[in-house]
Amino acid sequence: MKKAKSFTAATFLVILAGCFLLVFYSVARTSWEGVLPWYQPGEDGVTYLGLVEWFKDTCNTFCTTKLQGQVEIKEANAAVNRALGKWIFEDTDPEVIRMNNGHLTALANFPYEGSGVEEQLVGLRDYAESLGAEFLYVQAPFKVCALDPQLPMEGMSDANGEMTALMERLEALGVDTLDLRECLHADGLDHYGCFYRTDHHWTMETGLWAARTMAGELNERYGLGMDLEVLAAERYASRTWEDAFLGSWGRKVTLAYVPPEDFTLPVPAFDTSLHLSGLPGGVDRTGGFEILYDENAIVPEDYYTGSSYGAVMMGDTPYVKVVNQLHPDGPVVAILRESFAIAPSPYLSLAAGEIHLIDARYYHGSIRDLLAEIRPDAVLTLFNAQCSNMVEYLDNVW
Repeated sequence: MKKAKSFTAATFLVILAGCFLLVFYSVARTSWEGVLPWYQPGEDGVTYLGLVEWFKDTCNTFCTTKLQGQVEIKEANAAVNRALGKWIFEDTDPEVIRMNNGHLTALANFPYEGSGVEEQLVGLRDYAESLGAEFLYVQAPFKVCALDPQLPMEGMSDANGEMTALMERLEALGVDTLDLRECLHADGLDHYGCFYRTDHHWTMETGLWAARTMAGELNERYGLGMDLEVLAAERYASRTWEDAFLGSWGRKVTLAYVPPEDFTLPVPAFDTSLHLSGLPGGVDRTGGFEILYDENAIVPEDYYTGSSYGAVMMGDTPYVKVVNQLHPDGPVVAILRESFAIAPSPYLSLAAGEIHLIDARYYHGSIRDLLAEIRPDAVLTLFNAQCSNMVEYLDNVW
């Protein structure tokens, strides 16, 4: 028994020594290559605060981006965790959890009651109506199903409960809402099959379903005139890139813990003619459906830095305008969005006359002025249940 303990201790010390050597080697190499500049005194000469700031910046640089073998260390740690059957990663931010069905998620609860979100949304509704537009709050589904949580422990998340309570308060205040969580189950879809296994986002196939559901609601409630025929699933062909996608949670726990998954994009099997504008740098494109995604980026050069999902609709772009040249008299729809809007928006653009995607996290102009310029027929908000910065997001709108 003593020999076994001695062997384990010796092995641990060898691994620890190897890690220290790797760190010291990284510091020396990055400094020698000029990545980490030697300390340069300021106008006041060498100061204690200046040295502390330089040391902090140096540590942050090489530990987060330049540490030699950083990926290998993370993968080795993940392989050990996988072998031990570990289902939670405390060293990731947020903590990644492997669910009972093998899907990855991350948990965070956001108690919106008392945060002012309801008042902000009521104000946004009133402003949209002052422009002659309809307003609809759309709730995207959460990766964790409220009816079948699949979590390793009960009570780990109440994100669904928080969003349900928020929607009830909005309805009491007269704000129109659409709960896609309920629609998903009403249509008999497999909840977890609607999401990527390694990510928190819904799949592009689910995005087509969501676009069809939202367009149908806009027509039924407001007579908006969205073209539902172009959103029929049978009018699309599936393009699949095998093993192309590693989601945000998969990147955190590495390929040693979870393999990549296929990325499938429904593409229309009918003619399309679109005009894309509003992108940073004044980029402007005209063409078919293919202008809405970057095919070269769908298979990333590096799983840890690229994302197939972000190759669609230019990713998290501050503002994008898509004009459907084959439906010029169609409705104009403005969508205040975050990343969940990436999946349904290419298909919504085929059903509308124009769509305007606005991400208040990154748009630095006046969104009020932008909406007044657009003069939309409808304004939608599309958030997922883990949109932790919704309060800040809506503050940016004003």
